[in-house]
Amino acid sequence: MTNEQVFKDVRFLSVTALTRYLSYKFEMDEHLQEVYLQGEISNFKISGRHYYFSLKDENAEISATMFAPYNQALKFMPKDGMMVQVMGKVQIYEKRGIYSINVRKMAEAGIGLLYQQFLDLKDQLQKEGLFDPAKKLPLPEYPKSIAIITASTGEAINDMITTFSRRLTFAKITLYPALVQGRDAPADLIRALKEVYASNKHDCLIIGRGGGSFEDLSCFNDEALARTLFASPIPTVSAVGHEGDVTICDFVASQRAATPTAAAILLSKSREDVVNHVNHLQQRLLQAAVSGVEKKQSLWQKLAGSYGLANFGELLQGITRQYEALNHRLLTSSPLYKMAETNKHLIQYRNRLDVAIQNRLEMAALNLTSSTRRLRKEIIIERINRYDQQIESFSQTIKTKIASQLENSEKQLNALIEKTIILNPLNLMKKGYSIVYQNEKVKSSVSELDFRFPIKVRMVDGHVDANILRIVKDEN
Repeated sequence: MTNEQVFKDVRFLSVTALTRYLSYKFEMDEHLQEVYLQGEISNFKISGRHYYFSLKDENAEISATMFAPYNQALKFMPKDGMMVQVMGKVQIYEKRGIYSINVRKMAEAGIGLLYQQFLDLKDQLQKEGLFDPAKKLPLPEYPKSIAIITASTGEAINDMITTFSRRLTFAKITLYPALVQGRDAPADLIRALKEVYASNKHDCLIIGRGGGSFEDLSCFNDEALARTLFASPIPTVSAVGHEGDVTICDFVASQRAATPTAAAILLSKSREDVVNHVNHLQQRLLQAAVSGVEKKQSLWQKLAGSYGLANFGELLQGITRQYEALNHRLLTSSPLYKMAETNKHLIQYRNRLDVAIQNRLEMAALNLTSSTRRLRKEIIIERINRYDQQIESFSQTIKTKIASQLENSEKQLNALIEKTIILNPLNLMKKGYSIVYQNEKVKSSVSELDFRFPIKVRMVDGHVDANILRIVKDEN
């Protein structure tokens, strides 16, 4: 058979077409877009700013490149013989027809790529302030509603429910189920967080899961999840894994709990602690009540023995003497305005005195009554009743004395006012009397007048200006 017969009716592809087809297949395969490899570096070299090397194990080898700026983030210098872990995209270099991995992240195998990514993200978020204690919300002491984001089955939710049940909690617990492991877990946890925020009915939330390997817990090291947790409008508790496990969510949350059980303890109270606290508050309340009554009693005794109440009659006599002195000055002064102002001042002074005394009595009684209502113990109530009877007796005695003194003072005041009215010059003018002024001075005798100057005659409703025609003096 000739060559012509072997390849009859066959369509040949170009090398370029085949390579492009294989490249297309690589691009369309989602499993080749993010590949994690571990191997030994060989043939390492630097060209410009880029790294070129091979990764190999005992049975195979693959070409690798790490372009800038991805290689600038490395904290070590790769070299031949070094075992590393890398993450990158597998693609075909069409010009040579070989496949290679385009590396984006690299870590020494002893550290591990996932752990290196954890350290890098931790450093980045810390610099941005997502771990700042000043930005963390304080946990409520007695939350009323708690949201829990975790798997609907597993040890974590069971441990938290058991812990809340045996302790004293006043909160309603609501579970928001979410994936807590695997590639899709970060997005599902973010969804659950947003549901909690949108509900706007919880005081705080717990996010976490039970123990596992570092890879199992790696979904809680997701950057987008950390930023969503940081934006929480309510306090958050991160409870991921066991006590030795640490994730990015632990640093971002308002508070970290070593385990899910510890998170439930953090947001609940021991029944014994609550009872002891209530008893302590009861003792403080009783002591405050006793102290309050003693202070009110001391205040009343001080008030009852004050100089003002003990010497009320003497003080009233002094005020009466002041009134009489002022009234005397009023009677010896002719302008009516000064007299009226003085009388008004005396009346206001008496009224203010009455009001001040009454207010002090009422305030003392009110304070004692208020203190009485706040006390519950029988012995204190009996003591208050006894003091109340004494107060009532003192009050009646004081009121009687005050009423008697005020009645006498009012009689004296009325008598003085009547005298003042009788001696009021205007009242005399109404009977036909008048006052003569010359040169703005009152003249009571014709011998004081000078016919060269005009005179003013003051009557009850006005005055008359006149000139003196002659002066006639009566003979005795």
